[in-house]
Amino acid sequence: MLILKIGTIIFASTLFSLGWQKEANVPKNGSLKKISPTKLSYDLSWNGKLKAGNMAIIFGKKDPKYPKHFISQGYGGSSGWAHALFPFQFNYISFQNPRTLRPILFVGSEKERDKLTKQEYRFTSKGVTGSEKKTRGGKVSTTKESYPYPNSLDLFSGLLQIRSMPLKNGDKVVMPFHPVATPYLSRIKVLGRYTHRGRKCIKLDISMEKIDDKMQLKAYKKLKSATVWLSDDEWRIPIEIRAAVYVGDVRILLTKQEVL
Repeated sequence: MLILKIGTIIFASTLFSLGWQKEANVPKNGSLKKISPTKLSYDLSWNGKLKAGNMAIIFGKKDPKYPKHFISQGYGGSSGWAHALFPFQFNYISFQNPRTLRPILFVGSEKERDKLTKQEYRFTSKGVTGSEKKTRGGKVSTTKESYPYPNSLDLFSGLLQIRSMPLKNGDKVVMPFHPVATPYLSRIKVLGRYTHRGRKCIKLDISMEKIDDKMQLKAYKKLKSATVWLSDDEWRIPIEIRAAVYVGDVRILLTKQEVL
């Protein structure tokens, strides 16, 4: 479902050169803010009025099968009227280096009516390789992909890296990342400090562009603009996201935080 897919990758002009690679400024070996195991629950809505779905993000999930990894997970689905029109569920898991919080393996699944999509991507110092497998009506199609940007970030590691940066008022962050199946370039500007939803927050403006198979930037027309309020405390977690997309105003609001 569009509202959920946009929600997972939020965190625009076409360019014809690779100069953007020199703009990227997420430190490869920067100091990291520690985050205790926690679960974040969110409601998704149109314009903050019509609830359309829910999602959860878990950082530091413990799994005895993977004691040497830091695990992040996100899952959710459409609900109410949105589910009736477009039933959708997703589950993404990222296995990360516990020292650097950079991804090693990302696996995901998406269910849209009778279509099941599974993703598996491996992250190395040279880039990302993996595949997306789609099954519908007994028919299976697999697309293999390779993204050569070094030390790439996935959906969860991107947020963990951003929250560890100084984020001073006026700072600009340029982050290439591979959130699920498509690579993007995200430009983030720190707009200032505000109290939002009863919490001190850092307000961020975000724009995104797609990175094509020639490593050139292409306009991402589904997203016009996005604003994120990140808590200005030791947690630095998304409190609310508002995104103007071609079909309306999408909002993602934190409803509960649980320390695990």
